[in-house]
Formats: sequence, C-alpha cells, structure tokens
Amino acid sequence: MSQSPAGPSKGTSFMLAAIGIYLSYFLHGASVIALAQNMTSLAEKFATDSAGIAYLISGIGLGRLVTILFFGALSDKFGRRAMILLGIILYMIFFFGIPYSPNLMVAFCLAFAVGAANSAIDTGGYPALIECFPKASSSAVILLKAMVSFGQMLYPMAVSFLMVSSLWYGYAFIVPGIIFVLITLLVLKCRFPSQAVDAAVLKDLPQMRQQPSYWGEGLMAVIFGVAAFSTFYVIAVWMPRYAMAFGGMSESESLTTISYYSIGSLVCVFAFAYLLKSKVRPVWAMVLNSLIACLASLVLFLYPTPLICKASAFLIGFSAAGGILQLGVAVMAEFFPKSKAKVTSVYMMMGGLANFVIPLATGYLSQISIKYIILLDFGLAVLTLLTSLYLFRRYYAIFSIPAQDVRFGEARFIK
Repeated sequence: MSQSPAGPSKGTSFMLAAIGIYLSYFLHGASVIALAQNMTSLAEKFATDSAGIAYLISGIGLGRLVTILFFGALSDKFGRRAMILLGIILYMIFFFGIPYSPNLMVAFCLAFAVGAANSAIDTGGYPALIECFPKASSSAVILLKAMVSFGQMLYPMAVSFLMVSSLWYGYAFIVPGIIFVLITLLVLKCRFPSQAVDAAVLKDLPQMRQQPSYWGEGLMAVIFGVAAFSTFYVIAVWMPRYAMAFGGMSESESLTTISYYSIGSLVCVFAFAYLLKSKVRPVWAMVLNSLIACLASLVLFLYPTPLICKASAFLIGFSAAGGILQLGVAVMAEFFPKSKAKVTSVYMMMGGLANFVIPLATGYLSQISIKYIILLDFGLAVLTLLTSLYLFRRYYAIFSIPAQDVRFGEARFIK
C-alpha cells in the first residue's frame, strides 16, 4: 500500500494530498482539449489535415476505455498514491512528448497514454478525496468538476496568447508538463489516508443494515451515470443548432447558449459544494438535479423561444453538467465502500461508452429533425430521474442514519 497509516481523522490532515489531486484535475481539464486547441500547428507538424488530428484525438478515448477497469482494481490493491503518481507520469510523457513527436503514430501512442492517465487519475483521485474527507466526501468530489472546468476555460486563453504573440505552440505542452513535475513532488511529500475509514469517523456516518447489490443499486447507479452524462452531452453539442433552427436565434446569438450552459455548471458546483457539506445528501441532490433537467428539457422541446433556449441551457448546465457524474460516484462509493476505485472505474467506463454511442444516435436523428434530439434529451433526463428515485428509496432502506447526522428532510424517511 502507498497509503500512510490512518492518522488523525480530520480532513485537514490530508489537505496537501487534496491540493495535489485538485491541481492534477485542473491540468486534466487542459489535457483533454490540448490536441484540439493546437490542431492547426499539429496538422502542419505531422503533414496531415483535421481528419488526421481527429484520429489522433481518438487515441485519448481509446486509452481511457482500455485501461479504466484494470486501473480500478490496481487502485484498490496498491493504493491511491500509486495510481495518482502513475497518472502524473503518463501526463508528463504526453505533454513533454507531443512537441517532439517525429510522426503521427508516435503522437497517437502519446494520446493513448494521456487517456490512460485520465483513468489513473480518476481511479486514484476520486477514492482518495472520499477517504480524505469522509464526512464531506460529496463536496470534495463535486469540486473536481470545477477544477476541470477552470482548466478547460483557461487553457484556450493560454493557447490564444501564444498565437497572438507568435510564440512556439510547444509551450502550451511544456508548461503543463513542468507543473506536473511540481505536483509530483507534492504528491510524494504529502500524507494520504488509509483506505479504511477511521473508527472515530465511522460511528458518525450512515451504517449499513443490509448489503447493497451490484445488480441492483450498482446497476442503477451506472445507468444513472450514463443517462446523466448523455443529457448534458446532447445539450453541449446540439443546443446552438437547435436554438437557430427552432428558437429563432442568429448563429452568433445561438452560440451564447453554451456560455449560459457553462455558467450554470459552475454555479451548481459551488452551490452544491456548500449544501452537500452538511445540509443535504448526494441522493437528494441527484433527485433534485434530475427533476430540474427533466423540466428544462421538456419546456425547451415544447416552447423553443430565445429566452427559453438560454434559460434551459443554464438549467441543464446547472442540473446535469454541474457535477452530477461526481454525485453518482459519491453515492456508489457509499454503497460499495470496500471497492471505491473499482466501482468508480465501471461508472466512468460506461460514461465513455455513452460518449461513443450518443454521437451516433444524435447524428442519425439530426438527419430527420434536430427537434428529435431534444426529445431524446428529455427521455434521458427522465431516465436519470427514475434511477435517482430508485437509489433514493434504496439508500434509506440500506442505511441507518445516526441521530447526530440527520439532514434536511430526512426525518420522514429514517426507519
């Protein structure tokens, strides 16, 4: 095990570990768009076109899909620090390697490596944060979404600065690589918690009175994750075109819907980071967010005016993109505390499959009418609501809530 023995139960004991994880996710946000942001320079370097760079980018998804289940088992066996360090090393190989890649094939291998790095960080970072802050795990995990968003927001600005200044595009890869070197030193130096929850902390957490089922609660949580991911993916890709075709918006105005979507996502992250700390449980947030997504997508389908398009984009960004996948991870970790990394890897892998299937389905529907894509989005939102209600009901059947930890609205559900 790479973990330190269980020390003091306070989350502040592991603050440096949490900072290292959050910084890694900030750069993770940059890594997933780095190739696309530097498409022109890379196409010129490798004497290819946009299709060639698209092929290169596909290596990220392949690397993630191939490794995530395997890395989940390794994380539970060898510890969180080991997987985080593996991810950081793979990130450094990618960032330092891309500017000096001799050809497209070597670059594809590096893209595969950064996909594997994503898997390693997910299977090490999510469980580690839950173990660092066992009493506020949902808040800690949902803030990862904010760090990814900040990385994806600031990285394009850095690339634009290099272009405007006529500086070498490679600095957009070298600088993140250097930052990862510093993060490596931090992760090596800091303390990590034990994978087992401290007994002093455990007594204040909900206790199981019956064992959950992988084919019951586990399967429903995975379906929830796939549907939730698909709900916000559809809006992120198709909202501008729908707003133009049915909302009467100009092309430039329709593009602003994604800004409303992004703002909604960030507002949700910080709102629920506060609420989840001690006010509500993740299962409540899952149901509430799913309900908001259902109503927003239904109104968007029925009444696509410019105002409705902007408001719906904000609400779906708030409810679906604003950390709902992270809420699902937190709930699965509560149901299966001894296999946190393994269930996280299954959950994330199914999200990757949705990333492959949904573009095919929406591409087919777009040939009929974009309106059917929004109808599909509503159907996916309904599926998230139904699965979240099932998990809500099962949560209070499985867990016994300590009297000192009863939260908003729970009294009527506690047996």
